[in-house]
Amino acid sequence: MGRLILVLWPLALMDILFHVPAIAIAASAVFFLYLAASLAGSSLMNQLLAGAIALAALLVALEDGAPLSLASAFTHTLVFAAFVPSAQLLRTVAESDPRVLSFRDRLQATDPRARPAWLLVGANVLGSVLAIGSVAILSPVFADPVDATARREDAVSAVAGTALALTWSPFFVALAVVASFLPDVPLWQVILVGIALSAAGILLALLMLRTPAPLRTALAALVALRDFVPLVLVAGAAVVLLRSVSPLSSLEAACLAIPVLCLMLVLSRAEAAGRRRAAGRALFAATAARITNIGADVAIVALAFTLGLVLRESPAVAELIAASGLNALSPLAILFLVPLSMIAASMLCVHPIVSASIMLAVFAGRHPGLADVVLVGAVLVGWSASAMVAFSGLLLMVTMSFGGLTRGQLILGRNMIFAPAFASLGALLLNALNMTIATY
Repeated sequence: MGRLILVLWPLALMDILFHVPAIAIAASAVFFLYLAASLAGSSLMNQLLAGAIALAALLVALEDGAPLSLASAFTHTLVFAAFVPSAQLLRTVAESDPRVLSFRDRLQATDPRARPAWLLVGANVLGSVLAIGSVAILSPVFADPVDATARREDAVSAVAGTALALTWSPFFVALAVVASFLPDVPLWQVILVGIALSAAGILLALLMLRTPAPLRTALAALVALRDFVPLVLVAGAAVVLLRSVSPLSSLEAACLAIPVLCLMLVLSRAEAAGRRRAAGRALFAATAARITNIGADVAIVALAFTLGLVLRESPAVAELIAASGLNALSPLAILFLVPLSMIAASMLCVHPIVSASIMLAVFAGRHPGLADVVLVGAVLVGWSASAMVAFSGLLLMVTMSFGGLTRGQLILGRNMIFAPAFASLGALLLNALNMTIATY
């Protein structure tokens, strides 16, 4: 059943391009079967999480007396059948890119005292495209396992850098999902705010690392990535442009732009035409092998997105929020509450997409004193901070497997302090932005 994603991917792309109702209904039915089969063969943790999300959505729909709203909301999740495979294709292409491997070689030659800072900056830039694959790429340059303290610092820095990319990269599920909940917010605004928040987080992390000449060290890492940064900028700009000049959502724009960008990446390599064709076939085969095992992850994302849509449109939820007094909170209180609550939820093994969906459903469009782009920034800060300390988070699991570290070593350290500190800094910066927007 895992191979169904290879059929669903082109079907979802066709739905994005042509919006034929018959294709959407048929593809959604196949998508539902694919998700159900994937969860049936997944771990108990995934099954319990998916079941809890689905039950919550069903109970809300029944409370509203509109059970069919659940099916309507689920049809909007078909886009994930294209987005997740497309993102995996981009990751596969970038992992083997000579520009990425060149940065790793330069990192290997740096002063060991500067290596955590290089890993922080490098993981942020590479992670914007590679996502959690950045940790796999950078793990060979972690300190020797004999030096447990230094190796832990390296791994924690790579985790923080990758997680901070969540605030601005259009190739993460995080930004794509959050932007889909508030489609009227221009994507370029979300990315600019995210970049500013990520830069503030990197500066805070450099200070916590006590990096010698932190700005000079960070700039040196960026210079070492000079061949890769333009590709990130072009990729991001392509998604923003497509989103701006078409009626496509952020998710849909990324689904269409990524395969084209991957083709450009392969063609831009200094190789003979025959070798490029062979490399292209190998990359597609590697992507196909990778995405046949992502069903459970896609299921959780799709179900959480469905829950968020149901919560957002629910009259019962609107009445509950009004009765709770949450609407009366000040913007600053909301900006602290959102990310800190998401961090706490992640420590209880609640997936960030679930807590993000709830936060958006509770606050989006319900507080006139809070600008939508500011709320988006708060949720992305919460998602980023959560990824650093989530007990069941995929980023930490991958880092554990490649870094030879335990979950406790990754969580119960610097990031346990850095995550809430970044959330608090983000809240203050976003509050300043909100006040500026209100003034004008």
